[in-house]
Amino acid sequence: MRYDLADWDRAVAALKDADEVALACHVNPDGDALGSLLAASEGLRQLGKSTYPSWGISPVKAPFAYSFLPGVDTLVQPEDVPETDVFLALDCGSADRLESLEARAKGASCLINVDHHPGNDGFGTLNLVETTASSTAEIVTYLLDDAGVDIDLPIATNLYTGIVTDTGRFQYSNSSPDTLRLAANLLEKGVSAPAIAREVFDSSPFSYLKLLGRVLERATLHEDDRFVYSWITQKDLTETGVALDETEKLIDLVRATRAADVTAMFKEQDDGSWRVSLRSKGPNVGALARSRGGGGHDLAAGFSSEDVDQTVAELIADLK
Repeated sequence: MRYDLADWDRAVAALKDADEVALACHVNPDGDALGSLLAASEGLRQLGKSTYPSWGISPVKAPFAYSFLPGVDTLVQPEDVPETDVFLALDCGSADRLESLEARAKGASCLINVDHHPGNDGFGTLNLVETTASSTAEIVTYLLDDAGVDIDLPIATNLYTGIVTDTGRFQYSNSSPDTLRLAANLLEKGVSAPAIAREVFDSSPFSYLKLLGRVLERATLHEDDRFVYSWITQKDLTETGVALDETEKLIDLVRATRAADVTAMFKEQDDGSWRVSLRSKGPNVGALARSRGGGGHDLAAGFSSEDVDQTVAELIADLK
């Protein structure tokens, strides 16, 4: 048993006994979600299982920053995910984060919910939810280890990517001594930390710089409330040629100002709604996101919105 989780041993046994496993992370996956998904899929394949890694919105394609990860060529479109007795949900705070695969997951006789987000609603048949873990990738590392998987270089690369991204390159408060020891163990497998850093944090298309200029130019500071925000429209993406999944790092540049403790980045979606990402240097933005139907951590969270100005006013009021 790990983390004193009552369902741990049963989850390990279920994965070892399964012939095939469907796996899904949340839509619009970040490094932790995708790294956990691919590591778990590759590990189970090593044990002779048939796996179907996916998420619930088509087309399933690795985001630009993570296209280098081992196993991205094995991703399956959600409509091609078969019914399986065992379904592994990764990095999802609630079942609806599985989108079109939610029904498939709930139809499995064994739905294993692996996550580290506060507020996870325990939607699985078996729930491996540990909020003290640095990342879902950390939990997956131990889950694969206990299932008898040999953590080889491709699997370790995915796991390290999940950990290094969700800890903000080990800058966030979820970077414990145990986290650093686990990362060191993965590096001993041959993982190249510099190569991953280049791919994830320092490799953007030139058009990204044009978009960055727009985002920084329109950044708006509410100095008294120590709140800063900016936004990206569909027109911005079209005119600069940047894909939505290439914009993940923009919020980190806006949040760098010492004048604000909370940062919001609004990204217009295809349907005209806005995806809101929040980052904090202290206030609990996870609670703000969950109260609006979203989720995440105390210092990094997100939710959906219909109007930028109204949401900004509401966020400032709640922060006060």
